[in-house]
Amino acid sequence: MKKFLVLTRVQLRALLSTLRIGGSRKRAASGWGALALAAGLCLYLSGFYSFALGGQLAALGALDLLLLMMPAAAVAAGVLFTALAAQAVVFSGRDSDLLLALPVPALTVLLSKTAALYVENLVFCLFFVLPAGAARWWFGGGGGAAFALRMVLGTVFLALVPTVLALGIGFLLGWLGARLGSRRWINLALCVLTAGVVLLLVLRLNGAVSALMAGELGMDSDVPFWALPFRFFQEGVCGSWGKLALFGLGALALLLGAAAVLAGRYRQVLTGLKARRRGGSLRLDRVQAAGPRRAVLRKEAARYFGTPIYLMNTGLGLILLPAAGIAAVVMKGRLQGLLAQMGGIPVPVLAAGTVLLCLSTAAVTGSSISLEGKTLWILRGAPLPAGEILEVKAAFQVLITAPCLLVGGAGIAWGLDLGWAMGAVLVLAGLAFSGFCALFGLLVNLCFPRLDAISDAAVVKQSAAAMISTFAAMAAAAACTLAAWGLTALVSPEAAWGFLSLVLLALCAALDRWLATQGAKRFLEL
Repeated sequence: MKKFLVLTRVQLRALLSTLRIGGSRKRAASGWGALALAAGLCLYLSGFYSFALGGQLAALGALDLLLLMMPAAAVAAGVLFTALAAQAVVFSGRDSDLLLALPVPALTVLLSKTAALYVENLVFCLFFVLPAGAARWWFGGGGGAAFALRMVLGTVFLALVPTVLALGIGFLLGWLGARLGSRRWINLALCVLTAGVVLLLVLRLNGAVSALMAGELGMDSDVPFWALPFRFFQEGVCGSWGKLALFGLGALALLLGAAAVLAGRYRQVLTGLKARRRGGSLRLDRVQAAGPRRAVLRKEAARYFGTPIYLMNTGLGLILLPAAGIAAVVMKGRLQGLLAQMGGIPVPVLAAGTVLLCLSTAAVTGSSISLEGKTLWILRGAPLPAGEILEVKAAFQVLITAPCLLVGGAGIAWGLDLGWAMGAVLVLAGLAFSGFCALFGLLVNLCFPRLDAISDAAVVKQSAAAMISTFAAMAAAAACTLAAWGLTALVSPEAAWGFLSLVLLALCAALDRWLATQGAKRFLEL
């Protein structure tokens, strides 16, 4: 037990110290800061939706539904953000050889790595579920010490579910990567599949809430098989200690089952996953000449589509955007009726704000320079000025954003009957915002580079540049939406978003000027 605790502490310290800003004394503080940022984002999302739906559900006598919806969202978020981390840390960690050489059982090493994933999932679960419990109490659902105790205990067991699911997905990704020579298409398929599953769950949940509010569905209705654990969680937290015990035992059984499968085989599993199949036919292709700009652009594309965690963390919003456009076209009448009932923010402002929010998650350039790592000297040796190299990196983000924006923006404009003028302005605002995010991400990455990370996951998920560029882009999207909302009191939505597009383009020009001068100097000093 002592060895397990020591290894777990080492894994947690490594997890927190991956985010470094300045000297070694600031490593732990910056790591806790990253954890606080993730907790704050979860708290904001859950608090917003819990209190927004709480009043309507309370009027229908279905307030306890919050404790079914938010745990499901917590598990989905945990799996989404830790599946690739499980593949990179548990099954492909660079320190595995060193740890397995210690006089410690391999299962202890596996459990210590799993404990680090559990802590991350526990943060997601706690800050998704606690606001739902607060909303339930606020709208008259009852509370008290017993309710708070059951909610905390249930959440502790709930975090085991995404941890085990992430382990399974991480193992599958590692196995596929070891068996296939190129993982590029697998990564793309995984992103599309994940985005499809998330979109399907959102649509199913939206349909269930709409049916409940229309009186077509009751709290006592049958739930799908996949939702039974969350119903046990909900009923256990709301008063049934027996149901809570059954939920906890089920979560523990899930973890013990995963441990039993890997027990005694962890060394063989790592060896098999790291062994790549060799052989096959040798292909000789004609070498094609390309200019230096195109070569750097191809290099960026190869890294982006060939790095699973890079693609997954920054590409989900780009896939959800066209999916939202297609869904808007398919659900045209129903979606218009739902938005008409909501009131509040004008539909054109809300539509453009949604597009910008999706684009804000694509913080590609926030990790672009750090991922060069020890091979940065190759890029600096390219026959291109440093400023042009940075411009190509920013251009790559805009290039992969443009087709997704065109499909998503056109679909949303058509589905919501925004008109061709608003549709054109929506696409223009999206392109300007994408350029701003790309240039700002490079600025942040130059200020907070992470060239000595132990893995790609440490750069993409836990580096200061990645987190600052993502959260700042989200804040910028929210600020643009609020500014457009305020401007609609004076001008039309088209004019408001057109003016904001010009502001964003002016910021792009200022950022591009900085990158061409001070940014190029910083790049050469790395």
